[in-house]
Amino acid sequence: MENVGFAGKNRLSGQRPIVIVGGCHMDVLGRPSGRFEPATSCPGEVWYRPGGVARNVATLVGRAGAVTAFASVVGDDASGRELVSSLAAAGVDVSGVATAPGRRTGTYLAIHDDDGEMIAAVSDLWIYDDFVLPPALLTAGAEPVVFADANIPVAALTALAERHGRNLVVDAISRAKAPKLLPLLGHGSTVVCNLPSVARLVGFEASRPREAAEALRRLGARAAVVTGGAQPIAVLDGEALDELVPEPVAVADVTGVGDAQIAGTLLGLACGRDLRAAVAVGMLGARAALATHGALGELPPAVFAALGLAD
Repeated sequence: MENVGFAGKNRLSGQRPIVIVGGCHMDVLGRPSGRFEPATSCPGEVWYRPGGVARNVATLVGRAGAVTAFASVVGDDASGRELVSSLAAAGVDVSGVATAPGRRTGTYLAIHDDDGEMIAAVSDLWIYDDFVLPPALLTAGAEPVVFADANIPVAALTALAERHGRNLVVDAISRAKAPKLLPLLGHGSTVVCNLPSVARLVGFEASRPREAAEALRRLGARAAVVTGGAQPIAVLDGEALDELVPEPVAVADVTGVGDAQIAGTLLGLACGRDLRAAVAVGMLGARAALATHGALGELPPAVFAALGLAD
């Protein structure tokens, strides 16, 4: 990642490049064919596929035509090679992906019920604990849109916030990892959280995303995107606090909805939209993901139309 992957023509007509940092691992997902019974083997189906919020987002924006660079760490194994190859095939610069000798690539194991809700999960993601940012991400030069997920260490997240400030968007990922975002709140970076994640940051359970966003502002956040399922998304941007109401859609699957939301939002920011307008673009990606069985393979035409990039 000597030049942060920005060489070559931006296929989105010269818009800002996007740098993505974080999780790149394998997902193993199981779903019983009937009622789940603990402490016994349940008949069902098992899927094995590339995962990691950052990797998923990088794939979507790379396939959308944005100049995209990705930084992460994988093991020196077949899974790691498969992950890197799939990113490269999506048009993503993978020169910032390190290979850790003698380590295995991260794996996330989850069991879901018939409604797609999680029953149990185990994360074997220790490989990220020693992740070191490529130096190019902390040096002067291009001013990209930067996205990171909370899989990487606090020190790496803080360094990104200190270098990129308002150009950085960070996803809390989960309630357990949300506290990593606390040191970032004073840098102006945009934090993306759901209601349970905000509760870990502010110390109480908010009932609405707007209430949660207000609590984050009191902690020093200047920019935040708070989701709450079908509730309106709260968008905090400086003094402005807006709510965006999702359009109704017949839900086929909730897999990858958050990834599609973030990918669309990043494209919006790269195309010069303010945070509120960029989140509205992301909602078009999320809506398409909700209506799709399995993870969304690419962002829908509605995203490009909203950005004036339709063919």
